[in-house]
Amino acid sequence: MKVLVTGAAGFIGSHLTRRIACEGNSVWAVTSPGESTDRLSDILDRVSVMPVDLRDAQAVQELVSTVRPDCAVHLAWYVTTGKFWMAPENLDCVAMSLRLAQVLAHSGCARFVGIGTGYEYDSDYGFLSEDITPRRPSSLYGVCKNATREILQAYCQKTAMQFAWARIFHLYGPAEAEVRLVPAVILALLNGQVAKCTHGEQIRDYLHVEDVVSALWAIAKSEFCGPVNVGSGQPVKLRKIVETIAHYLNRQENLALGALPADPREAPLLVADVRRLANVIGWKPSRTLEEGLRNTCEWWRARVGH
Repeated sequence: MKVLVTGAAGFIGSHLTRRIACEGNSVWAVTSPGESTDRLSDILDRVSVMPVDLRDAQAVQELVSTVRPDCAVHLAWYVTTGKFWMAPENLDCVAMSLRLAQVLAHSGCARFVGIGTGYEYDSDYGFLSEDITPRRPSSLYGVCKNATREILQAYCQKTAMQFAWARIFHLYGPAEAEVRLVPAVILALLNGQVAKCTHGEQIRDYLHVEDVVSALWAIAKSEFCGPVNVGSGQPVKLRKIVETIAHYLNRQENLALGALPADPREAPLLVADVRRLANVIGWKPSRTLEEGLRNTCEWWRARVGH
């Protein structure tokens, strides 16, 4: 199968590109011009890296005309940590995504998988279901993601291109940005520093990145059309995650819960209803949270030399 992956040098994209390539598929990995491909360094001989500015209509047309993929998984979006929630770049990403889908449909691409977020839902509901929970995002990021899904779903119903929308919840794993919760705590503890956290009573849905990309690839290979949540379906307090890390690294004394203020606007509970993922797509996680955190701790330990 010929697969086009946008955002291929990112955290999720690099893992997904590796997964698809290792199954023997032909993969075109689309990156931003000048973007580092370090996360893809071990598979550069097995994929075709295509630096393309997806905001450039002509460049997108040339890309799709060259590749003519059977399937496209579109991960590219503005996701700079701490800035993306209300960034105007989200509007550019909507236009970019719509243009890409239109060009792909005209080229005969059979299937398009877009990447959404659990933050498209009304977070007051806590347990979030594709068929039941209203969409009422509270950030520009969530609004733009949801709008992109609505437009593409309506558009693709009028074309021969199948469309699925994977709403990813919280994830972690090797090669995640160091400022994110899991790597930030791991690195602080490995370096003998105090890992400052909030109270950690927030309840979330965390899934290891390798399971996330396994689920995405299962969705891509299916014929399902429409939105599907990608998560573990298991509620976990953030304090349990950081306490598990501290216990594994034997650094419990360096974990400071409550040292940082919690954002009062944060929803107390965000958990995915994963029945569609399990029963329709036929996918379930391959590892427990404890196994995933242990794997992630060891990945970082190998890189900092502790």
